[in-house]
Amino acid sequence: MQFKLVHNYKNKPAAPDTKFEVKIECYHRRKYRYVGTGVFVEAKYWHDGQLSRKHPQYRVVDALLQGKLNDYKNKALDHERTGKDFDFNALNRLSERKGKQLFSDYIRSEIKKEKNLGTDSVVKYRRDADIVDELLPGLAVDELEPRHIEQLDGALHARYSATMAHHMHVFTHKYAKRAVRQRLLARDPYDEVELERFRGETRMTFLTMDEIARLEALDGLPANLRAVRDRFLYSCWTGLRVSDNLALLKSSLTDTPDGYVVSLHTLKGYGHDLIHPLGLLFDGKPDRIARHWMAAHDGPTLFPKVSTSYIKMALDLLGPMAGITKHLTFHVARHTCASLLADVSQNPFLIMNILGHSSISTSMIYIHASPEATKKQLRLLGGKWGNAR
Repeated sequence: MQFKLVHNYKNKPAAPDTKFEVKIECYHRRKYRYVGTGVFVEAKYWHDGQLSRKHPQYRVVDALLQGKLNDYKNKALDHERTGKDFDFNALNRLSERKGKQLFSDYIRSEIKKEKNLGTDSVVKYRRDADIVDELLPGLAVDELEPRHIEQLDGALHARYSATMAHHMHVFTHKYAKRAVRQRLLARDPYDEVELERFRGETRMTFLTMDEIARLEALDGLPANLRAVRDRFLYSCWTGLRVSDNLALLKSSLTDTPDGYVVSLHTLKGYGHDLIHPLGLLFDGKPDRIARHWMAAHDGPTLFPKVSTSYIKMALDLLGPMAGITKHLTFHVARHTCASLLADVSQNPFLIMNILGHSSISTSMIYIHASPEATKKQLRLLGGKWGNAR
């Protein structure tokens, strides 16, 4: 099928200021169909089958029209790659779907609602939405099925690393679950596929106590750099996500005989609300950090406000300064907290409560087995082996 833009396709006599809708002419086997673009242009601005550069908004309108034209061309090409002819029946089905919200557009609309995303995160999320749009073209949000997840997985592993494929599945699954909660999607398609296939060879990086001690020992840091270091350490001791760390208010802390207790409603909108008794966590290390910053500045947040770009730059500096070769992020801090709790207690329920997970299976992901942790648990069983049946 061939496509082109046409104006006044019925060739009616018209004054220069008469507006006509620009349409897409679809030609297939000596027959024509016309699809509206919703763009109206005066006759005087259309010459030789294209928009005149004299149009006052030429670049914007031309880009819009070319985008709509290319959209139909790409849909036809994708259809023909399946081995089927793109005929007028296929064109009609495509036109009928125009009123439906695409899954990728749904993701973009939800990103706009997430008020606490930093600029870097918004850029990354929009890039991920573009990947979904590219790999699942024309898919409406209410039509997402397990077979589309299989299709997405194959395309991801063909183009990207296993780690990136895993990241994209986590991203896509997040918005699929949200669509189910909003009753836009009947069921979660990920419930009917083998999730383990999509985890990839991701490494859950975390810091050792020695590496944390080297960060703690950094002295003479400028105020903003020290604030980022302490933010990061606070998340190492509490498992706090970066979004909650950035928004943590002094008013969320209550002083008690056991130290500060933090009551926090998570910004992510999933999992449990958090209760952190800071004085009882890791010998009170997060409590001491909190007390310093409660008195160090007058702002409403526990830590001084800085941009997410500065935090990233600061962490890139702090790692080498402390002799740490691992890439420092707040997700690394979160894994560190879970791993340290696992080494100390091997209690997934404690990890679930501290990190705010909604299920024990999620908490188990964060537990990193180590020989020392295994030996510690076996020593606790000393003298009890005789009770085994």
